[in-house]
Amino acid sequence: MNSLESDALTPRPQYMEHLAAFAGKHVIKVITGVRRCGKSTLLRLYRAWLKDECHVPDERMVVIDLDLLENEALREKHALHQYVLDRLVPGQTTYVFIDEVQRCSGFEDAVESLYARPGTDLYVTGSNAELMSPELGTLLSGRYVEIPVYTYSFHEYAQARHAPEGYEAALFPEYMRWGGFPELATLDSPSAKNAYLEGIYNTVLVKDIAERHTVRDMPTLIRIAEYLYGNIGSLISTAKISGALISGGIKTSRATVNNYIAHLTDAQLFYTAVRHDLRGKERLTMPTKHYASDVGLRNHVAGDNALDSGHVLENIVYLELRRRGYNVYVGMTQGGEVDFIARKMQDIAYIQVSETVTDPRTRERELSSFRGTPVGTPCYLITNDTLPPTGMGGVRHVNVVEWLLGRDTTLA
Repeated sequence: MNSLESDALTPRPQYMEHLAAFAGKHVIKVITGVRRCGKSTLLRLYRAWLKDECHVPDERMVVIDLDLLENEALREKHALHQYVLDRLVPGQTTYVFIDEVQRCSGFEDAVESLYARPGTDLYVTGSNAELMSPELGTLLSGRYVEIPVYTYSFHEYAQARHAPEGYEAALFPEYMRWGGFPELATLDSPSAKNAYLEGIYNTVLVKDIAERHTVRDMPTLIRIAEYLYGNIGSLISTAKISGALISGGIKTSRATVNNYIAHLTDAQLFYTAVRHDLRGKERLTMPTKHYASDVGLRNHVAGDNALDSGHVLENIVYLELRRRGYNVYVGMTQGGEVDFIARKMQDIAYIQVSETVTDPRTRERELSSFRGTPVGTPCYLITNDTLPPTGMGGVRHVNVVEWLLGRDTTLA
């Protein structure tokens, strides 16, 4: 790809900075994320940067997309390994890019062997969290860095939609409805957008889950996915889901529900937020909250009922915190449940998310959740309100749009 082609793509500087920091370093770069979130496009941008800024010629870049039918023969570790070996440039660094590497049976052995050879700079992408399995972590311990990629943030979406500066907020309802899959930013027709989201959803269910895990009971898998999408931001347990399915006429077991939830999170349709109990200072494994990796996909599957807009907003904040490098938990305090505990290195913050707190009763309910949080720890209330509410008692109000656009540098 030449620089003119790269200019047409929405820049993703936070990811490019990660990649550039490790360029030429003898460490495997593992780029993960749900299908169609922009991993391949990111690497196209990166290869253009290598070519234009580092003067790396095309013959020193090996690019393999294992999703393509013409590369079906390379979905076997020996074939993949030999294909790359045949294209290494002796005496110089060869940059090797393998897209959807999990489609190669035994890819771990091929990657380990290529890593062991001098002069190889390896980049692999995958749409399945199993790419970072404990087995792979043990095999490649200390030899890889993971770079998680998410669908467009609202800032990126506004850029892709060419919103004039100062008018980006007008696009926020659109972003809440359709989410941030990069290709959607180029589509205007609702029917085209729905068709695109349906294609992603079906591909993930079939390729990344059903085929990979030999799932035979697709109706139950689909029903569990629908349940999770319909209950984003709510504490749920395996028993609760299995009970809902049984009452709906679907016979299943808690073990099956557990397995299918694991498959759905492995395929990165969902992320899990576990609870952290500040009272007992411990993490609780059940019940947990699940958030969609993209709210547009959630709305497509579960329906974009306006009554769920508060949970959709909460989901957007959750994803943004992860994009910014925070580990995110659900908090339990003396005052009740705090939507998020966000941790990054030594920094920690407590966060409540509400669509609006103009009603004093709603504001008091949200603020009460901060009771029992450690003295001196920052507490934030993120809402869609443009005017700061009164009587916050030391809790800082953050407008969600200004924060997402980076104009409010809270939790940067």
